[in-house]
Amino acid sequence: MAQIAEDLARALGAAPDGCIIAWDASAPPLIVFATGNVEAVFQAKAGSLLGQPVGSLFAGGERAAKDLAVASANVPIAEQRPMLRNGKPFAAQLLLRGVQGGAVAFVRDLTFGQQDADAALRAEDLARFASLVAHEVRNPLSAVKIALQTLERHGTLAQNDLRRTSIALREVLNIELLLNEVLEFARPPSLSLVPVVPVTPVEEAVAGVEAEWAPRGVKFVRKMPERMALAILDPVRVRTAVKILCRQAAAAADEAGSGTVEVSVREIPSGWELSVADPGQTLPLELREKAFVPFTPQRARGSGLGLAVVARIALEHRGEARLEERPGGGNVICVTFGA
Repeated sequence: MAQIAEDLARALGAAPDGCIIAWDASAPPLIVFATGNVEAVFQAKAGSLLGQPVGSLFAGGERAAKDLAVASANVPIAEQRPMLRNGKPFAAQLLLRGVQGGAVAFVRDLTFGQQDADAALRAEDLARFASLVAHEVRNPLSAVKIALQTLERHGTLAQNDLRRTSIALREVLNIELLLNEVLEFARPPSLSLVPVVPVTPVEEAVAGVEAEWAPRGVKFVRKMPERMALAILDPVRVRTAVKILCRQAAAAADEAGSGTVEVSVREIPSGWELSVADPGQTLPLELREKAFVPFTPQRARGSGLGLAVVARIALEHRGEARLEERPGGGNVICVTFGA
């Protein structure tokens, strides 16, 4: 029986939604062999099933197992029927072959693919919802930001009113940063690769963020080569990564009271590298190790999605992202891009 089960396993391969079980003709019939993706199908280790009544896997119990063994004694049969997983039924397809002293069955979980499809649909619905919320909130938020920036620059406010305006503007910028991260994380990845000098999209992104944060005293320093070879990249995705990194670094600098954000670009043997350093509080090692995991914020406030988006963009460009301690205090995020 074991030999037949092993031959069947080799023939069918390691199907992600299937496993093979064999049972004897004792009373009650006991499981004598289990292989394949048993844990995926029955949520149990293969070894834990051995010696257990096979009737515990069938909605029809022991009688169903015996009937199937008899029906497949002369010719292999295939049929669909409910089976049990932790006592709960699920739709399964069985390919059975009766053998002397029992039966061997390939069990395929018919709900496996449907679970993936349902998860994909839920993810797609969530992405659409996040995009809708981000767009609907971001437009009126932009109007509030412009109004607060105008008040801050007006110069006629009393000191207390100016301080309150500054606090309100900082909160608006934090909300805007959060919305941008959520929107980028929910957006399906798509690349449009073209030959571009990397410093061009980097400088465009830095200039845009600098205009937002310069009034708050955050300074940006560039360290970029005057000449640089063309690279195959998506300039929109690169600008997105740079904006996320610069905005997070600017927020860290603002929380620290003031400071300078350093943006560096350099060529490396495998392509090129972008580095953004902030003067904020140095993150502990345990946070740096989880920096690019979604929903793991590094700041006291934040979504934890921004760096996950940056890591995704790096991967799209055959690169990687890492977070390191900045010499003298603070943090530096390095992102590599393939040539």
